[in-house]
Amino acid sequence: MTEGWRAAEHCGDTETVRAAGLSVQTGAYELGGGHIMRIGRAWLPALLLATVGSATAARAATTWDYYSFTGVTHAVTKYQMAFAEEVLKRTKGELKIVVRPAGELPFRIDEAGKIAGEGQVQIASAYAGFLTGTVPIAGITGLPFLARTYEDLEKAYPTIDKFTKPEFEKLGFKTLFYFSWPSQNLFGINKPIQNAGDFANRKIRTTDPKQAEMVKRLGGSSVTLATAEVPVAMQRGLMEGVLTATFNLVTAKWTELVKWAWYANINIGGPNFEVVNLKAYNALAPEVRKALDEVAAEWGVKMTKEIAALEISDKKTLKEKFGIEVYDAPKEVIDDLAKRMTPYWDEWAQQTGPKAAEMLKEVRQAIGR
Repeated sequence: MTEGWRAAEHCGDTETVRAAGLSVQTGAYELGGGHIMRIGRAWLPALLLATVGSATAARAATTWDYYSFTGVTHAVTKYQMAFAEEVLKRTKGELKIVVRPAGELPFRIDEAGKIAGEGQVQIASAYAGFLTGTVPIAGITGLPFLARTYEDLEKAYPTIDKFTKPEFEKLGFKTLFYFSWPSQNLFGINKPIQNAGDFANRKIRTTDPKQAEMVKRLGGSSVTLATAEVPVAMQRGLMEGVLTATFNLVTAKWTELVKWAWYANINIGGPNFEVVNLKAYNALAPEVRKALDEVAAEWGVKMTKEIAALEISDKKTLKEKFGIEVYDAPKEVIDDLAKRMTPYWDEWAQQTGPKAAEMLKEVRQAIGR
C-alpha cells in the first residue's frame, strides 16, 4: 500500500489480495470527516497500476555527470550531448546524463580515469594519451608511427581492450564505448617542419608523453596543454606548433593561429575511451543498462565514422578558406621518421612493464608493423 492508503483507517471485513509483488486489502477505509472509501476486487488493477507507476517514476530520478575535456561548442562535446539525449530517449527518461564541458568541473584532462573510478563523475571522456598517467598501457597507440590510421586502430583494438580491461576494472571503471580522433599531424607557425631535422629547437604542444619523447629525440621540446589553453599559449609565443588533427584544428577554431600544416600520420588519435563508473553502471536496472549499452555500441562507430569524414573535408578547406599552406610528407621522410622511432617502442615497453611488452608484440602482429 502507498502512504496515502496507509493513512486511512481501515474498517469492515477485508480480503488480502496479492498481485505484482504488492499486498492490498479489500474492504472499507475511512478517510476522515466520515467519508468512506470501499476497495473491491474490481478496483485492484487500477490501484496496482498506479502504485507500480509511482515506483517506476521514482526510479527515473537517476542522473549522471559526464566529464568532457572539450569546450561547449566543440563538435565532440556536441556528439556527447547527442549521446546523452539518445540515452534519455531509449531509457524512457530513466537515465539522465548531464555532459560537463571543459571548465565546468575542477578536474584536469589527465584525471578522467581517476574521477570516473572514484565516482566523482559517472562517465568521463579519457583520451588515450591523457590516460597514460593512470593506466600507462592504455596509451600504446601514442607510440609514434606504430598505429597510424583508423584501419590500424581497428586491427589493434581487440588487443588493447584485452589488456586494458582488467586494469580499468581494478580502478573502478570500464569502457562504455570508444571513438577515435583522426591521425595526429603537425600545425604551426614560423618555418614549416617538413622532415626530422626541422624539429631542432622547436617547441611543440603534444597530447601524449610518447609524442613528447619523439619531439625530444628529434632535437625539440614539448609542452602539454588542455585544448582550451592552446590559443593563449600560441598567441604568447610559448610554442610554435601543435600535434593534433585537422578536425580538431577547425572545430576548436585554431585555424587563425597557424600558418602551415604538415601531414605524416604520426599516430592515430584513439582510442578515446568513454569510461563509466562500475558501481553506477551495475546499479542500473537491467533494462536501463541494456538500453545504455545499445546506444553506446552505436555511438562509438557513429562518432568515428563522422569525424573521419569531417577530417577529409576540413583538410580540403585549409588553404582556400584559411590560407594555410599544406605539406604532405613523402614516403621517404615518413620511413626515416619511423625507423628513428621504432627502437623507442621496445624501450617504452620495457619501462612500462611485462604486460606492455606482451601487448606491444600482439599489437605489432595485428597491424603488421
